[in-house]
Amino acid sequence: MCKKHVNDLPFYRKILLLSFLITFVAVVSTAGFTFFYESKQLTNQLTDRARGVASLWGVTIPAEEVEKAIDSQDPKAPSIQRLNYSVGLIQTRNAKYLEGYIMEAKIEKGNELEFLAVSKADQTSEINSFSKYKAGKEFLMAFKLAISEKKVTSSGHYHDRYGGWITAFQPILDNDGKVIAVLAVDVDASTIDHFKRKIGLYLLSSLLIITMLIYFILRWGLSKVLKPVHEIISGIDAVSSGNFDVKVGISNQSDMGKLGKNFNHMTAQLTELFERLSDTYREFGSIPENIGNVHRVEEAISEMEKIIAKTKIQKELQRAEKMNAIGQLAASVAHEIRNPMTVVRGFLQIFLSHEKLSEAELSYIQLMLDEINRAEKIINEYLSLAKPDLDHIEMVNITDVVIKVSDLMNTFAFMSKNISLKTNLDEAVLVRGNKSELKQVVINIVKNGIEAMRSGGTLSINVKSFKTYGLIEIKDTGIGMSAEEMERLGTAFYSLKEKGTGIGLMVCYQIVERMKGKIEVESEKGEGTTFRVYIPLWVEGNL
Repeated sequence: MCKKHVNDLPFYRKILLLSFLITFVAVVSTAGFTFFYESKQLTNQLTDRARGVASLWGVTIPAEEVEKAIDSQDPKAPSIQRLNYSVGLIQTRNAKYLEGYIMEAKIEKGNELEFLAVSKADQTSEINSFSKYKAGKEFLMAFKLAISEKKVTSSGHYHDRYGGWITAFQPILDNDGKVIAVLAVDVDASTIDHFKRKIGLYLLSSLLIITMLIYFILRWGLSKVLKPVHEIISGIDAVSSGNFDVKVGISNQSDMGKLGKNFNHMTAQLTELFERLSDTYREFGSIPENIGNVHRVEEAISEMEKIIAKTKIQKELQRAEKMNAIGQLAASVAHEIRNPMTVVRGFLQIFLSHEKLSEAELSYIQLMLDEINRAEKIINEYLSLAKPDLDHIEMVNITDVVIKVSDLMNTFAFMSKNISLKTNLDEAVLVRGNKSELKQVVINIVKNGIEAMRSGGTLSINVKSFKTYGLIEIKDTGIGMSAEEMERLGTAFYSLKEKGTGIGLMVCYQIVERMKGKIEVESEKGEGTTFRVYIPLWVEGNL
């Protein structure tokens, strides 16, 4: 729900919110780092102060007095009283948050330690000379380290039943260098807690003031910076409502200025587009009554789609008329040409059988026969265009058709240009069409593919079902075609072959269209071509 609410916010508020959040996170992170750093610095300073005091006062404690105190085991012994006075001076001479005491250098069962001397401020019913103290892990670790390394150490921040503390330990050595006791100096950690509360309150107050200040600065700054954006958005709203005369007045040279310039150019182009739309309707001779009210982009797109549909229909009609004209021309011309050609072929064959002719003369005659055969082939292709419709509709297994064409063309492909044919066929794909006509289509496309591979290669034929169609995919690795060349495929008299007429592929398109199918071509110059022939699948009871 929150995400949806944010998505529905205006652009200005989204930028303001994002900028504010980024700045707020940066300020809070800085405040948190400052708080952590200052707290750490104070802890280190107090720890260093305690270590310094423990090291300084440790040398003032006579080892003999400590030994006497240990031997006496009497809280009222003079040696104990003198030690109590000495550790009491630590707080008196330094700071109120420092307290000192001396502990015997041995750890009893249960991690218990024994006080030897304590200041008067520490003397309570529980803390006195020779009273026990159950040490925690942090305290005990630093205590043991001071004894083992015979140098001043300190604990981290820890808590016990008396409060929070940081303790420094200074070992007291006898004449033989043996640690007999440890001088401990406590720092009252409540000082650190007080400082944390004080600096936390200060940082929180600063954070609130800075946050409010940043908010108002961002709000003012973004309103100035995004003013051109608001102007462009208002212009877009006006364009959406059909007002293409709107112009934005951004004159600076920044990115917003360039955007404003492009916006004004766009509105000028849209105005010209709608003027051309009206002109196009006039050319079609059917201007709708509401053409003057077509100002919304959606309506314009709808009208353009209608124009495109009409243009496509006109192209199809022109193509159909052209095919019809070619068919009629083929039917009328073929009979006129075939008869004299038959006579010429007959006499040439007679001359070819004469034994008195030279080899050169025989070659000339053979050349004339080849050209007559080629001319007759072209006439046959024209005649196929004159067929008004398929002879009959039947159920055709295109897998069988492709197998037969593959067997027929395989030797021709290998022997002529060292081309290998590969097939990937579904077991049975039944379509609605004419078997002989469909075979002619496949042969023609396969032959074109073989002729396009001038340096050999692989021609693959795939057969499968695709939605409501049976699909024959013929892919070669030949010279390929450009987009312009593909656009003209299937038109009369257009061929990429030196001796081609363009009629063969035109016939293929015509046959497939009569079968209610379609042909798609995908090609790239130098990469090869893929023809996809779609024929409607056979449905029982649907002739």
